[in-house]
Amino acid sequence: MHEIEIREPSATDLVLDLLYGHPERTLPVQALARGAEVMGIGTPSVRVALTRLQRQGRIVKTERGCYAVLPEGNPVYDEVEHWFEKESRLGHWAGDWLVVHDAAVARSEKTAWRHHARALSLSGFRVLAAGINVRPDNLAGGAPAMRAALSRLGMASASLLFVGREFDADAAARMVQLWDVPALQSAYRRALAQLERSQANLARMAPDAGAREAMLVGRAIIRAIVRDPLLPEAIMDPAPRRALIDATRAYQLQARGLWVELLLG
Repeated sequence: MHEIEIREPSATDLVLDLLYGHPERTLPVQALARGAEVMGIGTPSVRVALTRLQRQGRIVKTERGCYAVLPEGNPVYDEVEHWFEKESRLGHWAGDWLVVHDAAVARSEKTAWRHHARALSLSGFRVLAAGINVRPDNLAGGAPAMRAALSRLGMASASLLFVGREFDADAAARMVQLWDVPALQSAYRRALAQLERSQANLARMAPDAGAREAMLVGRAIIRAIVRDPLLPEAIMDPAPRRALIDATRAYQLQARGLWVELLLG
């Protein structure tokens, strides 16, 4: 996370965002279309997205004209939904590393490889050498929990995950440098300032404009938090990340209120 990138959501992403953001995870088509209108997306695109998501097993029609999200069909979104609990996964770091060896994974299978690479990236792994990906073994549950999480996110079955220790000093130094810690810290501080500016603006904006602003800024910052590698304190001071998470929690409460009123008010 070197910069907070504001991106316009696709119709598919917006439908999932709205369903996940609603307390009951279910909304009628009219509400989804209203939300899409606020974000500059037409109703036909929403209907195409609903059909595609149903076919993929990511949402289900609960009754006429009403849809609900299926968490088991959205492993990445399930990770996103719990962004505010991210630091609860931190544990003690004794200096060991989690290693994923993926030299046997076929790069020619583009979709499978993309899912595999995304799973490793979301879980904070970085490439040390060809076929070798590492991260500190500092998360709750250790290797078994990480193996389960990576499999759920799409790690290729041909991969091997194990705990590595007693690396030589040169290798250990190179591993610590795989993360640009100063850039991460600086990005958190800029994101916090951006969030505070946006929150101050929301009270002065019209409902539609405020909802749109909250969606774009909230999505961007939560996406960055989800991708945080959760490095141990020995490598990175957690204070800037914690400040951003706390501020984002308050921001999202305000944003959710705006969207619930807009869609169902």
